[in-house]
Amino acid sequence: MKLRAWGSRDEACHNLVFLAGFNAYGGMKTLFPALIKWVGLAGEKLHRQLADEIRSIVKAEGGVTFAALDKMALTKSVVYEALRIEPPVPFQYGKAKEDMVIHSHDAAFEVKKGEMIFGYQPFATKDPKVFDNPEEFVAHRFMGDGEIARVLVLV
Repeated sequence: MKLRAWGSRDEACHNLVFLAGFNAYGGMKTLFPALIKWVGLAGEKLHRQLADEIRSIVKAEGGVTFAALDKMALTKSVVYEALRIEPPVPFQYGKAKEDMVIHSHDAAFEVKKGEMIFGYQPFATKDPKVFDNPEEFVAHRFMGDGEIARVLVLV
């Protein structure tokens, strides 16, 4: 059986397994060490807060579930903050599919269809106009008011 643009069903399955494995490996190789580094540097008070949050929610939920993970506000904030301060993939590029204007705080850039676009995440994730103390790891940064708006900057 042939699938459009993918080749055979086996090839599509192999590609999906490779994609999942590659992303899992990449996450463990780059994100996990950075996360451990920043949590380690944050100190004992944060360690205690994370342990208390995780233990109490896992106990209340009866295990580690997606619902339990969703309730771990501090844990999510720490992960978002690690992604913000040290993005595992800081460079992005692509080709413009249509003419567009990209706006920043200070300027606008005209991009024509077919031109290469290059992005460097730390320009956004360490922008002092977006984040207070952008060079500092702030574990609670993505908690409370504005959590969604600040997370959208990372996406």
